[in-house]
Amino acid sequence: MLFLMRKLNHGQPVGMEKIMKTLKIEYLGNYANHGQDAEQSFRFAVTGQLEKADNLHHSLGGDCLDMQIKSARATVCKGLDLKAYLDLDGARRFVYVANDGTAYIMSRAEYEEFCAEFATPTTESKKNGGQAKLRLKSESKAMLEWLGARV
Repeated sequence: MLFLMRKLNHGQPVGMEKIMKTLKIEYLGNYANHGQDAEQSFRFAVTGQLEKADNLHHSLGGDCLDMQIKSARATVCKGLDLKAYLDLDGARRFVYVANDGTAYIMSRAEYEEFCAEFATPTTESKKNGGQAKLRLKSESKAMLEWLGARV
């Protein structure tokens, strides 16, 4: 797991290099919410710690070490300016956990490409303020092929 924590900086700002790696995890099944289950399961696989999901604001750091964790249909950011959101994000690496438990660990540049391809603008419910947000699409064969081609 040491490779996850190393700063790979080959003349580019940290997070902008291409580093796509995979890690196979097992879903723990402690949450009905798929995103929370993906986050807790990934954190447990990497650190051995069983902690509540979504316990940090995105600007304070990653969900696990320096990594932000997402899964299918996750909210990528509030508002539609992904670059501005990522500039405030405390994470340096981004993880997409597929339904089969494959975790794709990527740099910021790779994550931006991923979101450009697979995130769509939508709005919160009126009950939650009705604000614009970017959300990942449901997991698809095209999404998995895109990720697999970059590993």
